[in-house]
Amino acid sequence: MEKKDWKQKWKIKNSGTAFGLCLVGVAAFSVLFATGQVKQAQREKEQIAAEQLAQAEQTDDGILPEAPDQEGLAAARSLEEMSEGMEVSASDEVTARMEEEAEPVTETEPQTEAAQASAGENLQADTEAREAQSQDILPSLEFGETDTLTWPVAGSVVLDYSMDGSIYFPTLNQYKYNPALVIGAGTGSQVAAAAEGIVESIYTDDETGTTLTMDIGGGYQLTYGQLTDLVVSEGQLVEEGALIGCVAEPTKYYCVEGSNLFFEMTKDGVPVDPVLYLE
Repeated sequence: MEKKDWKQKWKIKNSGTAFGLCLVGVAAFSVLFATGQVKQAQREKEQIAAEQLAQAEQTDDGILPEAPDQEGLAAARSLEEMSEGMEVSASDEVTARMEEEAEPVTETEPQTEAAQASAGENLQADTEAREAQSQDILPSLEFGETDTLTWPVAGSVVLDYSMDGSIYFPTLNQYKYNPALVIGAGTGSQVAAAAEGIVESIYTDDETGTTLTMDIGGGYQLTYGQLTDLVVSEGQLVEEGALIGCVAEPTKYYCVEGSNLFFEMTKDGVPVDPVLYLE
């Protein structure tokens, strides 16, 4: 019984020892394998370093693997010289273009000044011509005592000229002097120039509404009141019989008299009877 137990214990002990030895063997193999890998890697690094060092020494000593290609060097030099020549040529071309573009500016400046001077002279000449024309027109407007006027509008006299005594104004319901003719005409009736003249002014008056004054020469002036739709402007030369506008609605001063044309004539600023000159 004791002998059997001893054998069993020996087997168990030997089994544990064998297992331990196996573990030690595996560990030793792993260490050897890892050591081999490290040494292999170290050898590869040393070989790469040796090759790099050899290449560096050959470069420092000026040793090339092959003899230099003289034809290639010559071609490289030729290409370099051509490149430099092209750069110089391009630079010269750019400079020439800049000079060409700059030249017209220098040439055009005197032309611009000359053109401006010429334009100024033309403007001055045009102004002088207009002034001369105006001066030529004004003396030609010589209306005299023997000249006649044409009726400015078709209608009948509602209120006659009266500076010698007062007359009755129905709308105002009073008597007063009348320096003009009040010619009854329908609204929109055409008003023509009674004589050739130059429009001096156009203004609005409370009594006569839109009013136009015209110089006919010789110190005479015509005034047209109660107008609308004017077709002339200040400074314009108007021929005798030409349209100047239309009859407007009457102002509050002529409500009873109805729509009309206020037609006044003066000589050197003094009212005169237009009937004495009307045909």
